[in-house]
Amino acid sequence: MAVCSSELEFLSLSASLAGPWGRCMGSECGLGGSQSRAVWCAHSEGWTTLHTNCPQAERPDNQQSCFRVCDWHKELYDWQLGAWNQCVPISMRNPGVQRPAVCTRGEEGIQTREVGCVQKADGAPAEDAICEYFEPKPRQEQACLIPCPRDCVVSEFSSWTYCSKTCGIGLQNRVRSVLAPPLFGGSACPNLTEFQTCQPGPCEGEESLYSLKVGPWGPCSLPLLRQTRQAKPDHLQVGFQTREVMCVHKNGNTAALSLCSQESLPVTFQACVITKDCEVSDWSDWSACSKDCYDLNGPKGQRTRTRTVQQFPVGGGTECPELEESEPCTAQGGGVPPCAVYNWRATEWTECRVDTLLSQQDRRRGNQTGLCGGGIQGREVYCVQASAESPSNLTSRPVDNDLCLGVAPNTTQLCHIPCPVECEVSLWSAWGPCTLENCQDQSAKKGFKLRKRRIVNEPTGGTGNCPHLVEAIPCDEPSCYDWLLVKLEECIPDIEECGPGTQIPHVQCVDSEGKYVDRQQCRDAILPMPVLCEVPCPKDCVLSPWTSWSLCSHTCSGKNTEGRQTRARSILAYNAGEGGAPCPNISALQEVRSCNDHPCTVYHWQTGPWGQCIEDTSVPSSNTSVSRGGAGVGGTEPSCSVGMQTRKVICVRVNVGQVPPKKCPESLRPETVRPCLLPCKRDCTATPYSDWTPCPTSCGNNKRKQSRKRIIIQFPANGGQDCPEVLSQERDCDAPSVCPGYRWKTHKWRRCQLVPWSVRQDSPGAQENCGPGLQARAVSCRKLDGGQADIAACLKFASPMPPLTQPCQLPCQDDCQLTSWSKFSSCAANCVGVRTRKRLLVGKSKKRDQCKNTQVYPLSETQYCPCNKYNAQPVGNWSDCILPEGGRVEGQLGMKVQGDIKECGQGYRYQAVVCYDQDNRMVETSRCNSHGYIEEACIIPCPSDCKLSEWSNWSRCSKSCGSGVKVRSKWLREKPYNGGRPCPKLDHVNQVSLLLHKLTLFHIYCIYGIINIQ
Repeated sequence: MAVCSSELEFLSLSASLAGPWGRCMGSECGLGGSQSRAVWCAHSEGWTTLHTNCPQAERPDNQQSCFRVCDWHKELYDWQLGAWNQCVPISMRNPGVQRPAVCTRGEEGIQTREVGCVQKADGAPAEDAICEYFEPKPRQEQACLIPCPRDCVVSEFSSWTYCSKTCGIGLQNRVRSVLAPPLFGGSACPNLTEFQTCQPGPCEGEESLYSLKVGPWGPCSLPLLRQTRQAKPDHLQVGFQTREVMCVHKNGNTAALSLCSQESLPVTFQACVITKDCEVSDWSDWSACSKDCYDLNGPKGQRTRTRTVQQFPVGGGTECPELEESEPCTAQGGGVPPCAVYNWRATEWTECRVDTLLSQQDRRRGNQTGLCGGGIQGREVYCVQASAESPSNLTSRPVDNDLCLGVAPNTTQLCHIPCPVECEVSLWSAWGPCTLENCQDQSAKKGFKLRKRRIVNEPTGGTGNCPHLVEAIPCDEPSCYDWLLVKLEECIPDIEECGPGTQIPHVQCVDSEGKYVDRQQCRDAILPMPVLCEVPCPKDCVLSPWTSWSLCSHTCSGKNTEGRQTRARSILAYNAGEGGAPCPNISALQEVRSCNDHPCTVYHWQTGPWGQCIEDTSVPSSNTSVSRGGAGVGGTEPSCSVGMQTRKVICVRVNVGQVPPKKCPESLRPETVRPCLLPCKRDCTATPYSDWTPCPTSCGNNKRKQSRKRIIIQFPANGGQDCPEVLSQERDCDAPSVCPGYRWKTHKWRRCQLVPWSVRQDSPGAQENCGPGLQARAVSCRKLDGGQADIAACLKFASPMPPLTQPCQLPCQDDCQLTSWSKFSSCAANCVGVRTRKRLLVGKSKKRDQCKNTQVYPLSETQYCPCNKYNAQPVGNWSDCILPEGGRVEGQLGMKVQGDIKECGQGYRYQAVVCYDQDNRMVETSRCNSHGYIEEACIIPCPSDCKLSEWSNWSRCSKSCGSGVKVRSKWLREKPYNGGRPCPKLDHVNQVSLLLHKLTLFHIYCIYGIINIQ
């Protein structure tokens, strides 16, 4: 029992663990794949034990079926991205993070979205591993910025409405509107409507039974006596209009007016102005055409005509129609000159730039140099007047671009910068024979063996960027000519038809370059001897011919290295019975010989880069400056002076360095001087100055500057004349014309006209020759100097037209009569004290007690003296940040997305102000600020991309030669906000650059630090 309990205890302390699933494998794409994983048994203390020590029933599977992804699945599956959820503050996701007490810039948050792999056809979900095979899973959360809470902003209350009842207790209300709704958790809006009770006066009788119902005013009409007269067309006619007043019971039935309060009955008549529609004159004649030249294909001119107002609309009459109209026209007549012709011109294209396109894709690559591939280049387009004498003159004066017709030429175009081509060379040839350095002068007796390689792919910039192509090693017994074995004749037996024989060599005399020469030149060379061979007899072993000698195993020979070449042959048929020569041993089927037995002292000429092309004073100079049109008729470039280039040439011993020049073959020494063509000087070419821009013709225009410019059409090069520093000029305009001044002149008010007595006589308390009426006056237009002017001028340039009518009162005998108000008394100083004005009772009114009631008929008025010192105080909350429309902000600080809608950047927010004088009395806001609000700049955060540091310097190579690793790194400087581009994964692909050093002769350079390949 003890043993069993210990085993159970051990089982309870062990558990099966599983590793991650491996790659899905299989021969077919789709669901036919399988994947496996490691499963092991681990003790609770962490060490691994046998599988039998874990419960077998709980052991996880180590193999399962899976979906094997193939390349063509990319067309069937893709990531489906959900919309970003609302930005959640970090303080809500992490309880330990405190929310800031005061919000200034905004609160950092995180927003998430759903990301899943789906089938493109029907959107059915699939395993993420399928999509991850082609593209990493897009991020599911990002940082965001929650703007500060904004409280609701409401307007001031309106005035109280009239009381709902004329007597007794009624209701009245006032309203206000929402100026800015609450955002981002700001306080809610307060009530927008307020009610209060009102009581105009006590009611007589039963208040709750009857009430007055007032109808609308009827049309304005003239009394019968005045209708018979013909009114002047420019005179206002005063008529009257009536309305119906009824007493209505609660049940809706009409009752006698006596049941409603007679004292509170509203008036049922009033004076009014007879409605008159606008009347205009006939059209004037057409003006002269604005275009005084003939151009069949160009734009037409304009001509206008006008009409004047003869009767302005009054009393709500029909408004006046348009007083001016225009139409296109062409100049008429036989002597009309042709119009000037304007054409588009363009400057030279700028250099092709690749970084402009790259910076639109990746801002971190905007400062790279040495880029190649597709780029963009630009030019300036301008308009000039075509000249009949020199239609192609490139230095014509620029004019306004609006004068050129048709579509302007493109200002940008795509271009291509060829990428640099690296030099590629072939493998080294075999070492040649030992030849004299100079076969023309055989006195030196210096011999060299040479090997060569050729250029396979010529690099950018010419062959000067290629490595050396010839190497030499010293040798003894050199010769300039030698016999070349062309072929061997067939083997001829010495005695019988088979057996040992010889092969006669066919040779040709060649020089050190391998060219055929006269056989007499090889008289001192050793002629190749006949080659021994054997013709197999019928029963002999038959062997194949020898293969060619293999390449030499080493390029040179030293203490530990020796060059070897091998060749072989094979048995074609074994000997057949007795008498036949047996086949040789296997060792006899292969031959080895020495090669490249010269020491490893290899020399070659090494050249430096060609220097700058300098002028050769020994050659006559013709380096004249060339303008843009300096090419000849046939398009040939103008001739420029011949220069000279030099370069450094040294003799180098491989693996050692520079040695004296005599070690290298002098005949192979590269040239150190070569002629070159100096680039032609090219002067800057600019157009003449354009005409001065016109000064503003409208009066009162504050823009008093005019400017002119010139355009550079060719930039200088190769020491040509520089461009002028000043390309635009500006000067003040003459004093602007003064706008003509106009003012309205008001004439005396006419007699107060009452409503006809026939209409008023049934009204309680009405008297025939007194009561309320309406009076009119004439209004005319005057110049500032008092001269008469057309009313159209005042309508265009003067203030609004003064009122033509006003209510008036003809006093009755029992009415209180007073004089007009006097002028206000003068003030001692601005913003100090008060000023008053007075009026007096006249006639019998002085003795009537009711007229002496100063509450109803005040005899003096007092007001504070005018004050020019005002103080604006903000009221309410700031509005939302509003982005400008139509380029309100210069420089376009906002980022443009989705056409011309700016969604972020610099804007303005607004706050209402109230205006107070020095006594803290509220006055009109126009005295403090013409807008009634203040504004300040604000920022709507733009998407902020992830910002990384620049690359650090490369670390040292992990190996001195061969394949090594260098490492460089970046670090995070700023996280992305508001949907900015995320940070890249900083894995080994971004940080490690594998440096492959080929194990050729360059590995020695790696050791000595001469070459550093990245």
